[in-house]
Amino acid sequence: MMSPAGRRKVRKRKAQAENSRVKLTAFAGIMLLAVFLGFLTARFVIGPVIGYNADESEIKIAQDSDTENKAEEDDTLTEEANTTPAEGFALQFGAFSTEEAARALSDELKSKGIETEIIEAGDIFKVISPVAEDRDEALKALENAKEKEVTDVFIASFQ
Repeated sequence: MMSPAGRRKVRKRKAQAENSRVKLTAFAGIMLLAVFLGFLTARFVIGPVIGYNADESEIKIAQDSDTENKAEEDDTLTEEANTTPAEGFALQFGAFSTEEAARALSDELKSKGIETEIIEAGDIFKVISPVAEDRDEALKALENAKEKEVTDVFIASFQ
C-alpha cells in the first residue's frame, strides 16, 4: 500500500454549471457587440451612402408635439426640372431612375395640392418640395403633407 505522502493531488474539474455560465456570458457579449456594430454601420456608413439622415427622420419629428399646432396649408403649385436645390430643408417624396416616373409622382402630388420640384442628382430624379430655409418651415410642410394623406415622405437637408 501507498502512504498518504505518496499520493498525488488531483485537480477537480469545474462544475458543469460554471462552464455553461461562462459560455452563455461570452455568447451574450458577442451578440451585443454584433448588434452595436450593425447599428454603427447602418447609421454612419449605409445611411449616408443612400442619402438617409437619421437626424431628419420622420420618427423623431412625430415625437415633437409642438409641430402639430404649427401646420399651415400652402396651395401654390410650381414644378421645376433638373435644378440644384438651394441650401436648407425640403420634403423628399421619392427618388426614381427615370424622369417619367418622377413626373408621374409629381403630377399625383399636384392633384392633392402639394407643391413639388424635380431635381436631378446624378442618374436619379428626386421629387422634393420647395427648399425651406429652416427646419420649422420643413416641419410645417411635412404636417401639411400628412394631412393630405401623403405617406413615405421625409425631410432631407441640402447643403
